[in-house]
Amino acid sequence: DIEEHLRVMDAVGIDVAVLSIAVSSDDTQVALEECRVWNDSAAEVVRRYPKRFVGLAPIPPLGGEKAFDELKRAIETLGLKGVVIRSQAGGLSMDNRDLYPFYERVSALNVPIFIHPSGVQHGMSILDAPYDLGRSIGREMDLIVATTRLILSGVLDDFSDLKFVISHKGGGIAAVKERIEYQFGSTGSPGTRPTGSRNRVPFDQCFNKLYFNLAGSHGGISSVRCALTGISPKRLVFGTDYPQEFSGDPEKIRTYIENIRRLEIDEQSKEAMLGENARELLGL
Repeated sequence: DIEEHLRVMDAVGIDVAVLSIAVSSDDTQVALEECRVWNDSAAEVVRRYPKRFVGLAPIPPLGGEKAFDELKRAIETLGLKGVVIRSQAGGLSMDNRDLYPFYERVSALNVPIFIHPSGVQHGMSILDAPYDLGRSIGREMDLIVATTRLILSGVLDDFSDLKFVISHKGGGIAAVKERIEYQFGSTGSPGTRPTGSRNRVPFDQCFNKLYFNLAGSHGGISSVRCALTGISPKRLVFGTDYPQEFSGDPEKIRTYIENIRRLEIDEQSKEAMLGENARELLGL
């Protein structure tokens, strides 16, 4: 409901909203049809309200040439500003070599990749319990794993121009970043770095190339403060997951924004988080 979306934006003080969706089907043909419908619809909304909305294009990254053709159409013909994938593709994490053809195409188009959590996380049987752990914890665990594997696998070395935006503040990766850095970064003891990692650039330098959005906490400001302990404000972009996160009371988005403005950081950093980083990232 675009008119309702605009009403909420005006009420809480949001100038521009980024519209996105992450397709869930593992059937490539079904996923592609979903993508085409979304891409056409999002492009039409942007055409009607060019100063209020930006659209991102969902693409099944393992969909082959048909998916790459849709990716090219969405960006070059429809004018969408980035790509959306999930933190697992057909059960594969973000460092799998099967994703390299997709990364090559996106890199050539010079648009960012937004990584949304996977709805179902493969390889995490420990979450099998009647508590809906996949939604509350599994999605965040998968984002931490995806972020770490992107770095340690050398994907960011092999595709140095790619820009990734990890949702939900990287699943809370700031809380364990020091531990990962010690194992794989420049702070570890000489000769103790575990084998298998392929990143040529130090971990912390690769990490500081990534972006993270501020959604995923239903406006909880504690998670933002936690993110700021390990992520530069220059790499954080505002996000709400509206309408899912604020469907009960979208006015709470205003409170979330106000709480960010009250953070004990400099004003320039607040403005960067609330818009300037996204403006630069999306080429607006």
